[in-house]
Amino acid sequence: MVETRKDIFISYRNDGVGNNFATRISNDLKDSGYSVYFNPDEERRGDFPERLRQAIRVCKDFVCIVTEDYIAQLLSNNKICWTRDELLCARKYEKNIIPLLVNGTTMPDDASGFPEKLQFFPNIDAYVFPEQYIKSPYSVLCGILLSRNDGKNGYRDVYNSSKLFDVDKVLADTLVQAENGDVSAMLTAGIYYYYGISGGKDERKAAFWLKKVSATEGEYAPVADKFIARMYYAGSMPRENQSYEKSYEYHVKSARGDMYSAGQVGFMKTIGSGCDYDYEQTEQYYLSILNSLDNPRKDTLCRFYMSHGEFGKAAKIYETMAETYPEAAFQMGIMNRTGVLSSPFKPDYFEAARYFQMALEGGYPQAAYELGALYFNPTGGLKKDFAKAQKYYLMAAQTNNVYALYMLGYMYSYGHVEKNLQLSIEYFEKAAKQGHILSAAQLALLYQKPEFHNYEKAFNYCKYASDCGDAPSEFVLGTMYLSGRGCEPNEDKAYLCFKHAAENGAPEALMMLKQMDELGI
Repeated sequence: MVETRKDIFISYRNDGVGNNFATRISNDLKDSGYSVYFNPDEERRGDFPERLRQAIRVCKDFVCIVTEDYIAQLLSNNKICWTRDELLCARKYEKNIIPLLVNGTTMPDDASGFPEKLQFFPNIDAYVFPEQYIKSPYSVLCGILLSRNDGKNGYRDVYNSSKLFDVDKVLADTLVQAENGDVSAMLTAGIYYYYGISGGKDERKAAFWLKKVSATEGEYAPVADKFIARMYYAGSMPRENQSYEKSYEYHVKSARGDMYSAGQVGFMKTIGSGCDYDYEQTEQYYLSILNSLDNPRKDTLCRFYMSHGEFGKAAKIYETMAETYPEAAFQMGIMNRTGVLSSPFKPDYFEAARYFQMALEGGYPQAAYELGALYFNPTGGLKKDFAKAQKYYLMAAQTNNVYALYMLGYMYSYGHVEKNLQLSIEYFEKAAKQGHILSAAQLALLYQKPEFHNYEKAFNYCKYASDCGDAPSEFVLGTMYLSGRGCEPNEDKAYLCFKHAAENGAPEALMMLKQMDELGI
């Protein structure tokens, strides 16, 4: 049987109104991409079933459809009452309980009329929903859910669907063997808890079993040591402080049998994390294991070389990885663009473009901006191509690359390919929100144009760019203070802006200072 885990549990009374409303709210939540447990065909007879208890235990939100009959059931002394059992179960597991009052139902003012165990219920914030609700209360409900809408996915909630492998049963059987002293089973249990293979991560239990395996110093110990090292590195070892020294110690123990740990030892050596720094020892260590490392660990060595100016050594390794590791192709593009692979430095823009294209095709979006820059400002024989530049900037902008956003604003502002000041403002705004100074400076000018005028925005953007040291913006700020545009006029501040801008290389500011002096301002 396929096992699922749903984020939202719908509790209701099958009294017509409750069932109908529960059906609608469930369908709306599912259509919005939420994960919902709702079974309209449930026969609510007999003892409260374990399957419902389990569904409530794993959910995030407990939404109860409160009708008059729902409250009457809670107030009754009926021996069997599933709504009561569901609510108490949600309370026990500390779920986010959300009562929805439907069809004019009101919550009793006096909680003392409820059984003692249920007296908490009237004190929970409840939300009024008309039976035929509209968008507003539904939006409020979505806003208070702990669950998140992550789109529609037929396998979103599937937890255990294999007919051949029951993950929970395997763990249970493994624990029995581990408790009987089987070291292999101990390691398996530790791994299950570390990764959350059954029921979510539990680092306390993971540490318990992994430390037992490590203490044996047998054939399985290096694997356990790797996970212990990772926990010390992350600071997730229960009841112990984060420690790079202990992480390094355990990775060294694990490195003799695990390439991940071997690579991590190398990485920690490159920055002296948990150990002493030594360039030559680090290089020798890496080269001794280089052929056994995966691409991310080789990348660490390449970055180590580049940080010390050994670009040729980095490129020699990156070239072997470029077709399968997009980061390597990107770095080859950067090194060719900057010319650091030649002595004296000499850029190779054609090779740079080739590697950036390789990186982009491999799924590395940062390369899109670099390609855009190459075609916008071509050098070394490349031809200018604004259409290609815009194409790649648009790709990079989808990842919110601040420089691509600025360049798109710039291109739309000045009509490279197409002039569209509204789009220009939109892109500059996105970049300015990330603190991009030149975008703020451009917005200070655009918001003073008659068709887009918002002088207060123009002033605020201009002041920000000026405060960050942009001399042209300081000149513009002076003109705004002088005329009182978007701000209170202040001739003294205007004069200081012009004076400072002039001192920072803006000769036009000298003209304004002269004009102010002549006018006696």
